[in-house]
Amino acid sequence: KQWYQRRVRGVQWRGGELVIDNVMDPDEYHSRVNNSAFTNSAVRVNLEFAVEAAGRLGEEPDPRWKVVADGIKIPFDESLRYHPEFDGYAQGTLIKQASVVLIGYPLGVSMPDDVRRNDIRVYEKCTDKGPGMTYSMYSIGMLELGDEATAEELFQIQFKNLRAPFKVWNEYPEYVGCTNFLTAMGGFLQSLLHGYLGIRVTESSLYVTPRMLPGGSRTSFTGVTYQGERFDFIVTQGNAFTVARTTGNGFEVWSIVKCEEGSTPQPLITGKEVSLSGGKYRIFLGDNWELV
Repeated sequence: KQWYQRRVRGVQWRGGELVIDNVMDPDEYHSRVNNSAFTNSAVRVNLEFAVEAAGRLGEEPDPRWKVVADGIKIPFDESLRYHPEFDGYAQGTLIKQASVVLIGYPLGVSMPDDVRRNDIRVYEKCTDKGPGMTYSMYSIGMLELGDEATAEELFQIQFKNLRAPFKVWNEYPEYVGCTNFLTAMGGFLQSLLHGYLGIRVTESSLYVTPRMLPGGSRTSFTGVTYQGERFDFIVTQGNAFTVARTTGNGFEVWSIVKCEEGSTPQPLITGKEVSLSGGKYRIFLGDNWELV
């Protein structure tokens, strides 16, 4: 965390905010920028985690960590309700790949739905051809917002990067760029697990929002592992699904509960399927969700 502290120029108070200048944004078309929205958000998340980790270890966190985390600038246009990629970014300027949208996922920074949607739509429109890992992030974001139709459109764009005859992932469409592009494979895998299964992991819970893949009649997600337990999901029409706990300690009580007020947890017993309607669910160790 000392590296982050050294990179922040605390003497440059711009409207009471701390700044990080001259960085390489995830968008490779823009280097040596000031206050990359993604970079500064990552710094904030890391420093907040450092404060939390110190507390868990019974150590006193460096007070500068919280000062930097609270004070660092995250570019935001209040009138247009979106995050400019960096200081001075003009909306519509061509970008190479996902950058700002990564703030919502995978960083998991909370923001209003309209801002999240605007971030995706603004940058999706000005992405140049689309490297293999970019449209997966746009699709995941739209699934988070519950816009399955737009998510499907963005999900399908990924397949333009498959190279015949063996369906190898390519960096760009039209056989341009790196072949057997691992980043594209990783992005596609995330669009399945973190998009259509909706996996989000916390210290105490596994969250899922299972959805059927576009064009199918049944989608299986097998062997999802969390804290030593494995879970299988089968999703059908209307996003109804079954979940089965397939391994684990028979003496441990695992439960699943819908993320709606008044929902009742159901036990997940090894080898037995539980049938559920569509929606967001929480899987956790225990039988009383209020105490977990």
